Amino acid sequence: MARRSKQSISTFLVSALGMLCTLKAFVWVLETKVLNTSIEIPFLNYGIIIGIVLLILRISFVLIKNRARKSNNVQEVVNDVTVSNDISTFQCANCGKKVSEKVRSYCLERPNKFNNQVFCYDHQ
Repeated sequence: MARRSKQSISTFLVSALGMLCTLKAFVWVLETKVLNTSIEIPFLNYGIIIGIVLLILRISFVLIKNRARKSNNVQEVVNDVTVSNDISTFQCANCGKKVSEKVRSYCLERPNKFNNQVFCYDHQ
């Protein structure tokens, strides 16, 4: 069973705007090259303008959302860096041997067993 690709709002807006602009170009060719008379489709221009405005709003929304997500990630990274810069969290509480992030997180996830301290493999 073939999986259908998910289409976003942005893709839909670009497709609709492309269709409206193609229709506008087709009407222009009919007016100037074929019929030599004016063809009035008043809502076509409004449709193009509305499509452009909606596309600009969508792009703005995506950019703002992306910026907010990046600032949240930067905040988390800053919090992780301040925690990870504490040298005692990367050393064994008994021997002072340096431990990996995995060992540190293992010990800190079990506060009852290790009393909120970090221990190397030998002292666990």
